[in-house]
Amino acid sequence: MTFAYDIRSNLLMLVDLLNTSGTVAAAGDELTTTAGIREFAARHDFSGPIRATKSDVEETQRLRERFASALDASIDAQTDAEASDAVEAVVDEVNITLRTSGSMPQLVRHGSWNWHLHATGSDDSLADRVAADVALVLIDLIRSGDLDRLGRCAAEDCRAYLADFSRNRSKRFCDTGSCANRTHVAAFRARQSDAETDR
Repeated sequence: MTFAYDIRSNLLMLVDLLNTSGTVAAAGDELTTTAGIREFAARHDFSGPIRATKSDVEETQRLRERFASALDASIDAQTDAEASDAVEAVVDEVNITLRTSGSMPQLVRHGSWNWHLHATGSDDSLADRVAADVALVLIDLIRSGDLDRLGRCAAEDCRAYLADFSRNRSKRFCDTGSCANRTHVAAFRARQSDAETDR
């Protein structure tokens, strides 16, 4: 599936948001200060003023934890029933987020971005703008049956989330570090060691 530019960007923003958690980020929680959330918003090309308050930090942390919990259930689902329940949990979080962020969808165009959907105004709080973008991308993924495009890194020592844009949904490793390379090198060395032992 080919994703529209805004969907792809918001999905990468969601993955980055999840990966800022202290349980994932190597340097600890990256969203504990107003500077941290402003840097996050700037990194993801948010339009309008990038102002942040302590309340924005707290609300964004809560948003991240709510969606991490719901998405983990989706990622870890083993049966069709578990997957269906997990999608329902994500839908509940999306609907709560749309209500609490005061979302009012509108088409906008700014900077190098062509027409795309914003659910809040550029003067709304930074926390509400992040929340609305998370809700919008999850709406698109759920409606298209692509929620499984969100996953976790397959490296044993990594808890990072990933967005899988591959045609055959085969991405296994995150983009936060060199997990794929480290895993492949370790497997190669193990094979070499086994071959030497067999001699």
